[in-house]
Amino acid sequence: MRLINYAVVFILFIGLSCQDVNYMDKPKNLISEDKMVDILTEMSLVNAARNYNKILLEQTGIKPDQYIYDKFGIDSVQFEKSNAYYTEKYDDYERIFDKVKDSLQSLKTHFDELVEEEKRVQDSINKVRREKNRPEFKKEIDSVEVDTTKVDTVLTEADRINRLDSLQNNQGPLSRAN
Repeated sequence: MRLINYAVVFILFIGLSCQDVNYMDKPKNLISEDKMVDILTEMSLVNAARNYNKILLEQTGIKPDQYIYDKFGIDSVQFEKSNAYYTEKYDDYERIFDKVKDSLQSLKTHFDELVEEEKRVQDSINKVRREKNRPEFKKEIDSVEVDTTKVDTVLTEADRINRLDSLQNNQGPLSRAN
C-alpha cells in the first residue's frame, strides 16, 4: 500500500512539474548566425590567449570582452540576448558551435602549415650556414676567378637608347664627316 502511495505521489509530482515552457521572444537586434559564429570563434581564441598567458594579456591593457564587442560592433546586452535566444534553440546553437569548431580547426591547420614552412626555411638557412663554414667551401670561394670580359650587363630598351644617344653626341663631328 505504501508503494502505491509513493507511486501516486511521484506521478502527481512529475505530472505537475511538466508545464509549458515560455520561450524567449526573438530579440529585435538578434545577431545573425554567421556573425555569432565569428564572435564565438574570436571569444574562443581570446579565452585561449587569456588562459595561456594572462599576465601578458593584462599588460597590453586590452579588455578581452570589450575588444570583441568593439570589433563586431555589438554590446554586451545584445550579445547576451542573442546568446540566450540561440541557446533555447538547441539545433541552431549546435549548428553554430559546429561552425565554430570547423573555423577553429581551419585556423589550426593554417597556423600549423605556417609553422612547418617557417621550420623548413629555418632548416634551409641553418644548412647554408653549416655549408658556408665548411673548409672545402672556403677554398672554393677563394679559387673562384671572374673573367670580366665575359660579363655582360643587362640593359633595358630605354638604357640602350640613352647609351646610343650619348655615344652619338660624343662622336658629334666624326659622325657628321661621314
